[in-house]
Parts: sequence; C-alpha cells; structure tokens
Amino acid sequence: MDFGHTIIAGLAITLGICAPVALIGLILWYKSRKTRMIHETALRLAEKGQPVPPELFMGADEPFSDLRRGVVLLALGAGLALFMVQSDGPWSLGLIPIFMGAGYLVVWKLEAGKDKGRVPSP
Repeated sequence: MDFGHTIIAGLAITLGICAPVALIGLILWYKSRKTRMIHETALRLAEKGQPVPPELFMGADEPFSDLRRGVVLLALGAGLALFMVQSDGPWSLGLIPIFMGAGYLVVWKLEAGKDKGRVPSP
C-alpha cells in the first residue's frame, strides 16, 4: 500500500466520524442561538415595560402527525423487506419499521377518537 492510499483512507475515516459530529454540533449551536435571541428579545421588552407576548416562547406549529409517520414507516418497512427478498437477505428486518408504523397508526386512530368527544375551548 502506498502513501497516497493511506492518506485517502485516513481522510475517509476521519471525515466519516467528524462530519456527523460537526452536523450535530451545528444543529445544537443553532438551537441555542435561537433560544438566546428569544430570551434577549423578551428581556428588552420587559425593560421597556412592554408586555411579552406568550407566542414568543411557543415553538413553531409543526404538525405532529402519527398518520404520516405510520404510513412512512410502513412504506419503508415494505421496501426494505422487498429489497432483502430480492437480494436473498433476511427479509424480516423489514418487519421492524412495519410494526413501528402500525403502532403509529394505532396511536393516530386512538387519538382521533379522543378529539371527537372534546368541546373546543373559546
């Protein structure tokens, strides 16, 4: 093995380990920065005697959909199982996301039944 292959292998291993760590670090830094800016804004509003809107501290309205997650996991599991059957692999690996997706669908159905009985608050 010559020196060039050794350098390439070393860089591949180093980047393979460092890239995910750097990505997670950037995500955590961004969230921390965003939270700090929200708190600074609230502090400035309080110093000026203005009311701090509660919406400032509420997260973005991201739809939490067990239906979507369930369907995606079912499709992922079916695709994985089909791929494993075609490549003579252990097709039962596809059962893991299939059952996770089925669980999300059950939770979605149970939660949908609870919402029907509730009276919306004004």
